[in-house]
Amino acid sequence: MCKLITSLFICFFLFSGIVSAGSIDPTGPFGYSQKSIEKEAKRALVLESIIHGDGVHTVVINGQVMKPSDTIGEYKLIAVNDQSVVLRSKTQRLKLHIFNENAVNVSVVN
Repeated sequence: MCKLITSLFICFFLFSGIVSAGSIDPTGPFGYSQKSIEKEAKRALVLESIIHGDGVHTVVINGQVMKPSDTIGEYKLIAVNDQSVVLRSKTQRLKLHIFNENAVNVSVVN
């Protein structure tokens, strides 16, 4: 009975290791994940302000004042909207929002 339980545990651990190993790039660095890199990139860039002027749109990202076609790191500012901006790199497109997407909208009623 003990051998059967031990065999089942060994099979379970071997099978779970194969399943999880198939979803990881064996050539990537330890702990590497494309999703985590994308999340870090989105967190690293913070849209702080959008200023709409007479035909000139200016934004502040991480304290840097930018206009369309300016770059920050590997990203180029390609669009300025009312409450968001679009940045593009050679491999990725990011949309940053002026307000946190998880923020709670509060309205005051008199």
